[in-house]
Amino acid sequence: MKLTAIIVDDEFPARAELKSILEEIGDIDIIGECEDGDEVMEMINARRPDVVFLDIQMRNKDGLAAAGEIMELTYSPNVVFTTGFNHFAAQAFELNAVDYILKPYSYERVAKSVSRLIRTKAQQPIQPSIPESNKAARTLSPNLCVWSKDRMIILRPSEIFFAKADENRQTLLQTEQGAMFTKLALKDLENMLTDQGFLRTHKSYLVNLNKVREVIPWFNNTYVLVLENCRETNIPVARHYIKEFNRIMGIA
Repeated sequence: MKLTAIIVDDEFPARAELKSILEEIGDIDIIGECEDGDEVMEMINARRPDVVFLDIQMRNKDGLAAAGEIMELTYSPNVVFTTGFNHFAAQAFELNAVDYILKPYSYERVAKSVSRLIRTKAQQPIQPSIPESNKAARTLSPNLCVWSKDRMIILRPSEIFFAKADENRQTLLQTEQGAMFTKLALKDLENMLTDQGFLRTHKSYLVNLNKVREVIPWFNNTYVLVLENCRETNIPVARHYIKEFNRIMGIA
């Protein structure tokens, strides 16, 4: 599976270097190059790339401003920031960037980013119906910036098994990399992740339906779920949520 990409950088040597590395990787087609944030908006609408490699500091509109506008597009590609400065990282991830690559480029670092993008594209999440009140969330990139011990990790929805409300007013995320935490309320996560295949199954649980491998009938017409490769078992589906769960999962 190949990706399509646009490179945005106001310095020709930087564009040429990144293009050369991407061509060497071989899993990505460069379908456009441009020099500023204004030009890229037109190019995205015309060519609909999978990803935009976006420099931050440019002579006209900078990459952070352009990324904010990209998020508002009907067709919104993934964004990977490319820059020589690490102090923009927090702002970049607030804009839900998929990755943040520092210059000078290395083959290994760019290849790692491309590999992750390919895995993301290959996934086809379940698409439950979106309540009218949640439609605004469709325009948001679903990446999450979460805490793992003393580090902030950029997490893709496909890496999450479930989210659980925590008694310490945090939300626990059980992921492929282990337990992580976010200060977002479970309701906020539900609004962000509904169109990524997540469903509220209990007042305290939001579950990635793409991870469900067993549905076990339980007492009082409830279920417990077994999730693929997840150490925690017996994820509940409460009676209040059974009807919607059955509809989405095709359970008669």
